[in-house]
Amino acid sequence: MINSISLIELQQQFGGKLINGDACFQRLVIDSRQVQANDLFVAIKGERFDSHQFIPQVIASGAGALVVSQPQDSPLPQWLVPDTQIALGQIAQFNRQRFKGPTVAITGNSGKTTVKEMLGCILSLSGQPLITQGNFNNEIGVPLTLLRLEQEHTSAIIELGANHLGEIAYTTELTQPDIGVVMNVTGAHLGEFGSIANIAQAKGELIQGLSKKGLAVINADDAFAGDWCKLAGDRSVVLYGIHSRESSFSRKYPLVYAEDLKIAETGYGFTLCLPGSKSELSTAVDADADADVRAESRVKVQLNVPAKHNVSNALAAASAAYALGIQAEQIASGLALFSGVSGRLQVIKGLGGATVLNDSYNANPGSVRAAIDTLMDFNGKTYLVLGDIGELGDSSLSAHAELGRYAKQAGVDQLYTVGDFSEQAALSFGAGAIHWPDQQSLIDALKQQLQVNTTVLVKGSRSAAMELVAEQLKFTQ
Repeated sequence: MINSISLIELQQQFGGKLINGDACFQRLVIDSRQVQANDLFVAIKGERFDSHQFIPQVIASGAGALVVSQPQDSPLPQWLVPDTQIALGQIAQFNRQRFKGPTVAITGNSGKTTVKEMLGCILSLSGQPLITQGNFNNEIGVPLTLLRLEQEHTSAIIELGANHLGEIAYTTELTQPDIGVVMNVTGAHLGEFGSIANIAQAKGELIQGLSKKGLAVINADDAFAGDWCKLAGDRSVVLYGIHSRESSFSRKYPLVYAEDLKIAETGYGFTLCLPGSKSELSTAVDADADADVRAESRVKVQLNVPAKHNVSNALAAASAAYALGIQAEQIASGLALFSGVSGRLQVIKGLGGATVLNDSYNANPGSVRAAIDTLMDFNGKTYLVLGDIGELGDSSLSAHAELGRYAKQAGVDQLYTVGDFSEQAALSFGAGAIHWPDQQSLIDALKQQLQVNTTVLVKGSRSAAMELVAEQLKFTQ
């Protein structure tokens, strides 16, 4: 936290009732096992759990105060509120309001963690950014991230995820971002949202939640870019894209784009093309005017991660940095520092001299297609090892079947699948595909195929635990 907070400050701003007087705290915890002396413990209550039951252990561990939805038989100061999860968000918002540095919020179905880390590398060259850790991007994770803001932080990069409408609207209200980056819609959480359009609407909540002085960074290559630009209204907009440079749509706003893409051993190199200075940013150019917002500065960038879609991710990070007034040279240097995120297209040395692409952290239909495209950048024989993709609802069977067809058309040599739904991918792939009853059978068979000039992509949702497959294919001395 930036400074200590008192219960009376919270009660005066947000309501509720104080029991046993006031207390100040410098640290907040929601996990009873992590309580230390003088901590504020917030007793979160969910559908399947109630942390109020652990309050005796919390008191024994030395907690200094409590946030509860029912009075506790304890002399500790207590802030009594109707909903402790809402109170958690309010405390986080209180801390955020005291932060004076620029704040960037990032959302999208795919790539937001990579963009967050890329932007962090850029901003770390001239300051100390706070960056969302892991997947702390939901209604509880975002408040906990905002509570990590300290006086020494010069900026904040907050990742926003969602599995239902309204979640990003809520976390945006807490985060109060100066810049909102909306990346893409690829079909993640389709089962929860019900339709692709609903997912796009959820991502657009970030734009709607920006202040009138806020700036939206929008992926011009996404099918919903036009809808998001309309949501921006009179707010400033910066577009980025690989494929949208010559579209009439891109001429309405400043555009960050890439030229001269070339694949190298470490990853793609390209020329980053930026518009004029940040001071020249404006709202949408009159569509009837002879607008031609072209790049005014160019700088060479060499990425140290594979995949063409990481060029798009780099453009997203560069656009946010550009909107913050960061110079092109620093943007290029920061992007070169990024070396990847664990489990997200990690290039590792495999058994038998093979190359293993560990992309097992998570999956949705769009990210699987992007990973297949990356696999095809490698020479030699190609294997796709696919586990089930979760949260697709009624589209599960058809989505997996479509991925099998996509892999076949892309030129993948062999497809190995495991899981109930992934069998549909094997069936639609046809010759060259094998569905395995369990992971170990797949691993044992694949180990016999690994050799030099062979590349294996391992992909699946977190629930499929495909990282266990990647780990057993890794070469260890």
